[in-house]
Amino acid sequence: MLLERLKAFRADARGNVGMLFGLALVPLIALGGAGVDIARYETIRVELQDGLDRGVLAAASLTQTREARAVLQDYLKNLSYANDVAIDFERQNSLNRRIVKASASYTIDTSFIKLVGVDKLTINAVSTAQEAKQNIEMSLMLDMSGSMNEKSGTKRRIDNLKTAATAFIDQMLTDQTKEYTTISIVPYAGHVNVGAAVFDKLGGKRDHSNSSCFELGETNTAYGADPIAFKGTAQVPQFTQWNSDPNKQKVMRPWWCPMESTAITYLSNDASALKAKIQSMEMHDGTGTQNAMQWGYTLLNPASKSVINAAIATGKMDQSFSNRPAAFNDADTMKVIVLMTDGAITEQYRPNDYSRDPNLAPNNKVVSSSSTNSTRLANVCAKAKANGITIFTIGFEVSTSGDATKQMTNCATSPAHYYPTSGANITDAFKSISISIKKLRLTQ
Repeated sequence: MLLERLKAFRADARGNVGMLFGLALVPLIALGGAGVDIARYETIRVELQDGLDRGVLAAASLTQTREARAVLQDYLKNLSYANDVAIDFERQNSLNRRIVKASASYTIDTSFIKLVGVDKLTINAVSTAQEAKQNIEMSLMLDMSGSMNEKSGTKRRIDNLKTAATAFIDQMLTDQTKEYTTISIVPYAGHVNVGAAVFDKLGGKRDHSNSSCFELGETNTAYGADPIAFKGTAQVPQFTQWNSDPNKQKVMRPWWCPMESTAITYLSNDASALKAKIQSMEMHDGTGTQNAMQWGYTLLNPASKSVINAAIATGKMDQSFSNRPAAFNDADTMKVIVLMTDGAITEQYRPNDYSRDPNLAPNNKVVSSSSTNSTRLANVCAKAKANGITIFTIGFEVSTSGDATKQMTNCATSPAHYYPTSGANITDAFKSISISIKKLRLTQ
């Protein structure tokens, strides 16, 4: 009887199910509970990353005076586990730039996956932020030739330009940006007036007192030269080529070299003064875009300190910007040229007789052809780009297949930096350029 019961017990398999289930229960619990551990891990990771991101942004601020570790800890202190977070960081400082790289780690105990041997999970977060107060030096060249009197939609070109350029000054010089931005305005017609006081301070050879334009040189290589020697340099005479008509003189000045009202404004961040200058500029004779480009480049060229010193000495520029132009390779400075024209470059004329009364009918000769002057423009543009200057150009109501479009496209940093426009849309072109400059400043 006993032997039969032992055989029956041995053959009974009903208890195996419970045993097998018991053995399988541990991994099933671990697998099912893994979702809980992973969800907790992800929640903490997001919290930790968010706090670290905000912390490095604050620590990287150029106005931040507190130690970086303390700033980072402040942005993590609201976490219930803040005291157990390990923080490591690196901060790099320069005059106008601060970079903060930080990492944070926190280890949690697992609740379920410890059943399969995973007792802890380490959560890591990494973040980097930088703030760079990159200086901006800009030359803004505006065409004041007689053709700017032509109608542009319901207004004259000159009126649309002044509206657009004024808005551009406001876009570039805000309360946040004016501290590190300077703008030089270079109005031009046949030539560029540097201003009587600066002309004399630089030692130009003065033959008359009506205006103050330097002759820039007789060779193409003089355009883009580093630096230009001004002492004893000849003065552009007082004359007109196309503006002797009294009817034209009712709305514009006749002269090839602009008068004092339309002289250069040197390195300024005074938005009110710059806008007033734009409004006071007058139209004159000729289109010497190559001369405007040369002066725009000169005012960004560190080799041209003599010009800056002359402008400061004569009260034409604020002493606070005496350290400009910065070196071309200065990582903390962005140099920009904005060149606007409404037509192709003209020939350069001069009187056959320099002593001729400028009020008499014109009697002039060509001293350089339009193609030569176009080459001179190209030389300066190439030199500026080679030195890292970003060039934006605007073709205002110019033929899409004409010389002006070719000159402006070739001069610009890239075809995308050339803005063909017309009428009141010139305001949009300037606005687009201001946005592009701000984007460039953030990424360089």
